[in-house]
This record gives sequence, C-alpha cells and structure tokens, in this order.
Amino acid sequence: MSVSPEMGNLANAAAVGITQLVWRNGPIEDAHAGARGRRNGLHDGVMFARNTWIYHQALQALASDNRYALLRFGKTILDRTLVWPGTSGTLTQFGYGALGEIKKHAKKRIDYLMHLQKTFCHEEFLLLASAQAISASDHFGMPAWEPRVRAAMVRLRGEDTDFIQYLKEVHNEDFCLYLDNAPPTVRQNLQLVEQALLNAPYDLGAEALDWFAWNPILERLP
Repeated sequence: MSVSPEMGNLANAAAVGITQLVWRNGPIEDAHAGARGRRNGLHDGVMFARNTWIYHQALQALASDNRYALLRFGKTILDRTLVWPGTSGTLTQFGYGALGEIKKHAKKRIDYLMHLQKTFCHEEFLLLASAQAISASDHFGMPAWEPRVRAAMVRLRGEDTDFIQYLKEVHNEDFCLYLDNAPPTVRQNLQLVEQALLNAPYDLGAEALDWFAWNPILERLP
C-alpha cells in the first residue's frame, strides 16, 4: 500500500486505522446503513465529512506528546454538542437512538489503543494501529487517495475520453448531463474542490460530498 516509516506516512495510515476502529466500523455505521440513519439525516455525505474530520483528530492525537492525547481524541469525537464540520448537526442529532452504543464502542476501542501504546514502542504502535487501514487502502489519508483525486479532476474537466465512454456504457449517463447534476462548487471551482478533497474533504460540506460518495468519478476504471 506504499506505507512505511521511511516514506513518512505510517502515522497517516495509523490515523486511518484508528478512524476505522474507533468510529467508522461501529454503531454509527449500523445507524447510517439503516432506517435510523435516514430518520436522522445521516447520509453518505455526512459520513464522508465526519470520517475525514475524525481522521484529522486522530492524526493530531498521534502527533501529540501528551500521554492522554487519545483520551482527548475520544472526548472530542463523542462531544454531543459540537457541530460536525461540513454539516449543521451534532452527534446528538445524527446518532439519536444509538448514542449509548456509540459511546461504549468508542471508549472500549480507545482503551485498547492506549493499552497498545503503553505496551509497544511508538513505531510498533503505529504499525498495529494502522492494521484497520488495510480495508481502507484507497481512502482519504492513504497514498492511493491522491491519485484518485487527480484522476477525478482530469475527468471533471472532460479530458478523460475513456471515462466519458465508461459513463455512457456502464452508467447510461451523458457526460454533460452528469456534470449538470454536480454541486455548484464542482461546476464553478475545480481548484477549490481538488484542494479540499486532497486536504480536508469536510470543507466542501456534506451536501457536496454526498455527490462524490459512490460516484464513478472517483472509481478506478476496469
């Protein structure tokens, strides 16, 4: 996956792994996938924004010398009043009906991570924390994410004829109509979109990110 201490991205992979372990692969995902998520407005764009923001909180905790940084990380992501960046809602709103399960899941896994942190040296801890990133090898924060974004920008500029053909043959969509359905930001400021996707996708806002979620624009063509 092009991840190693020598390449300087082991901490990034660990942050992805922590996001997966503590947050993404838990009760919040169950809520998102079911009727509760629909009732709470927990759509794909909200999850996209939240997951990428939590990655940054995990990365910040990993860079801290404070021995309780992971506890602070947990307190931050479980704050029920903090408005989620990229949205206008809070954990209380989006996680309604599963708040107890979400808290229990996150705390248990943070305790596990802190045990690893005490038991192993820093590099070994990062390696163990990054294990969950194997299932997210091309997500935001991993080396494969940037090429996906760069390719998407070429496609959005209409410069990838293979993608235009793929869109027509596989998704039965005309490229011009496809772009017409894109969020205004995508149509008006591709440079801003590219920088946000590379650095902080939640800056685009959940509604714009909802268009990108499961979108062929970010797929690897067969």
